[in-house]
Amino acid sequence: MQHPQHKVIIVGGGIGGLSCAWRLRQALGDDAAITVLEAAATPGGVTRSEYDSQHQTLMELGPDSMLSIKPAGLQLVRDLGLEEQLIGTRPSARRSCIARGRRLIPVPEGVYLMAPGRMLPFAASPLLSWPGKLRMGLDLLLPRRSPSHPGEESLAAFVRRRLGREALERLAQPLIGGIYTADPERLSLAATMPQFMEMEASHRSLILAMRQRSRQQAAAASGPRYGLFVTLRDGLGTLTRVLSERLADCLQCGMPVQRVTPNPTGGWQVHTGDGQCLTTEHVVLAVPAHVAASLLPAEDVVTRLLAGVRYADIATVNLLFDADAIANHPEAAGFVVPAVDHQTMIACSFVHHKYDHRVPPGKCLLRAFCGGAMHPEDLACSDAQLRSRVLGELNWRFGLRQDPEHVLITRWPQAMAQYEVGHLRRRDLVRQGLQRRPGLHLVGNGLFGVGVPDVIAQADSCAASIAGT
Repeated sequence: MQHPQHKVIIVGGGIGGLSCAWRLRQALGDDAAITVLEAAATPGGVTRSEYDSQHQTLMELGPDSMLSIKPAGLQLVRDLGLEEQLIGTRPSARRSCIARGRRLIPVPEGVYLMAPGRMLPFAASPLLSWPGKLRMGLDLLLPRRSPSHPGEESLAAFVRRRLGREALERLAQPLIGGIYTADPERLSLAATMPQFMEMEASHRSLILAMRQRSRQQAAAASGPRYGLFVTLRDGLGTLTRVLSERLADCLQCGMPVQRVTPNPTGGWQVHTGDGQCLTTEHVVLAVPAHVAASLLPAEDVVTRLLAGVRYADIATVNLLFDADAIANHPEAAGFVVPAVDHQTMIACSFVHHKYDHRVPPGKCLLRAFCGGAMHPEDLACSDAQLRSRVLGELNWRFGLRQDPEHVLITRWPQAMAQYEVGHLRRRDLVRQGLQRRPGLHLVGNGLFGVGVPDVIAQADSCAASIAGT
């Protein structure tokens, strides 16, 4: 076997590719032949923060936080020496709202995504109608789904069966849609929210399971040090910025990859846009599943499986206002909008409430989210039209007194992986296919988790596997 030029080539300089390279450097040493190829002019992928010095405002262009209960993200922060930058959501803003018409209704205390753990706050909330609440109450009487029942269940089918249509439209869809930007009719319950399947199996009733969960949480300690969500004082993009700085000697930006093929003498060949053919023992495709599929041989079964993972477009719209411009908005992290309301915004964060160190005194920063699997047509417009629609909805809801000082629109085409019914089977088949292709690895949001900590955990596992060979 001809000795490859590289030990590892990583295709993709987002958070997954960069953290994988960082872990490999830790395990193999600085002299290891590791190369990261990024097609864009700058690294970071969707994990980007932008500081506007003119307005003294820090804006997130992609994800703005990580779940503190998933350890991989926090461990990477610590290993990079950034722990002093960790901040949590401001205690006064650790609640969210759901839109109903012009009203923003706080999510009742004890509600977890689709089911209440405390009955009195939920009963008193105007979020659902009384018929809708009574239908949810039938969950206390309904039997479990039989284990012999054929077929995988979508999130929508599960919620309608247990809790009713209104609970799906006004509670579960907007809250879970805020995570996956997905169509609940196609979203796999088993792949995204398996804890609710386990609740039904163990307690029969989701409400009974949630009541026990609430009691256990009340009896536990005060909870995570930073709250459920954490970020970095200088923006979550600090992670990718620091990683790219420390990997500068092995990171090549503006270097698109055209295809990845098996090397006849062993290992893999990486064909770059400038005509190079690089040989490597291991290749890590740290890119979306559809991009990985476009690089691999078309006849490969893994290619076909990866190409079948659907993605949705998403856009973020950062809007900076004087504090006096927006009246009567709650001190909360933000709000989500049910798809049945047919609005352009699917969610909006009150960034000035959510985190410190984002805006100067006397200013407020809103971050709207548009697009997703249920609203693809809303992004088929110009930036000017999107800006006008978002401002129109904000004005309708809050009565804006002034125009924004600054607006920044960022579009992320084909960025949000959709874990549809059948996803777990697809994931297992891809895993089996990779086992038969030594040296080929995948990292990204396409199969094993969509959040930043999920992708970092995949990168850690991938690096450990390569370092052990």
